[in-house]
Amino acid sequence: MSIFTAWRQRKAINSLRLVPLPKILGMDQAKRVIVFAPHPDDEILGCGGTLALLAQRGCKIKVIVVTDGGGAGWLGPGAVEARRLETMAALDVVGVADVEFMNEPDGNFQNSHAFEQKIIQVLNRFKPDWIFAPSVLDYHRDHVAISQALYSAWMESVRGARLFHYEIWCPVPATCIVDITIVLAQKKEAIEKYLIPLAQRNYLHANIGLASYRGLYIDGEQGERYAEAFAEIESEGRAQRLFKRMLDLRLFLESRLG
Repeated sequence: MSIFTAWRQRKAINSLRLVPLPKILGMDQAKRVIVFAPHPDDEILGCGGTLALLAQRGCKIKVIVVTDGGGAGWLGPGAVEARRLETMAALDVVGVADVEFMNEPDGNFQNSHAFEQKIIQVLNRFKPDWIFAPSVLDYHRDHVAISQALYSAWMESVRGARLFHYEIWCPVPATCIVDITIVLAQKKEAIEKYLIPLAQRNYLHANIGLASYRGLYIDGEQGERYAEAFAEIESEGRAQRLFKRMLDLRLFLESRLG
């Protein structure tokens, strides 16, 4: 590292704010919201509390489950239908009735121009104010591929919609949070509807623990707080670089973890 580069880094670090906490996302800013879940349960794990709050406000919410949730076949016969039923039961808990299943292959999702065009049609028809999508930084390959597909479709369609990445297998660089403390019981109940995933791992314990950690970002509040965190991906200016940098980091991690 050159002396000049080191000097610039020190100068930039010295000018940082002490603790730049993520902003609270106002629930009154959206009337129509669409959520893309790579697999059944991702929508609840990633933003189930936020969906419950939006539903209470009368927001129109649509959930798209992209893959069939069959575990690439290893879950056995009947798993696809069982997970579909679990999804509808979980969404009912948080007040969401509009769900669509795209039935792409679980564990082997491959993005294509045709898939992106399908997403563009969905977005143009629904006209969301907000879009919730898996993070391109996520460790699961399906999540990364679907995130990239949604980003491309979003850039070509409803540019006025705000795009948020939620976190599942890898935390996002949070730019905004939602206080879900008052709907935490609903989120827990919704997660508990997913018996098949819970038989594999304790997603409930891990997810509520993550929400507790994110609750530390709620400035000035006393007592135990819970939050969901998101990285907002913007389409213009310097903020547009966030998606590319997250994807570059994910590809770098692949080389290190492989």
